[in-house]
Amino acid sequence: MNKILLLPYSFKKFGWALFIPTALFGVLMAVDGFNGFPSFLLPGDAVVNTIRDAVSNNIVLIGVLVGSLLVTCSRERIEDELIARIRLNALLTALYVNIAAAVIASLVLYDFDYLYVMVVNLVSLPILFLIIERLLLWRLRKEASHEE
Repeated sequence: MNKILLLPYSFKKFGWALFIPTALFGVLMAVDGFNGFPSFLLPGDAVVNTIRDAVSNNIVLIGVLVGSLLVTCSRERIEDELIARIRLNALLTALYVNIAAAVIASLVLYDFDYLYVMVVNLVSLPILFLIIERLLLWRLRKEASHEE
């Protein structure tokens, strides 16, 4: 049997601690129109805002990607074949949805709208995988609790 390389379970807590604040900060940036650091939180002069925007863009992008990677690639408390199958199904579903969204965006959008969708597409695969995996695991645990 092939061994799947997964991170230890303890990495999952660190991943959530990294993912949640950076994702919320990214939502605030999106509300402000993807212009970098949300201007309604901390106004400043043009030079400081330019530096702050570049740093905040990198923090959000790296934080969301690394946080979701740590959460999704960490072991569960009880890791068995069923969990591995759920993990694979969630990954395939997220990949299909992500590619379908990219193809539709390529056919429909142009200019900066397309650029915004591709930025979102960059982080959507691990986020979709995380959401689908959590939903499938929640449903499995719910069904298991009803059987007992």
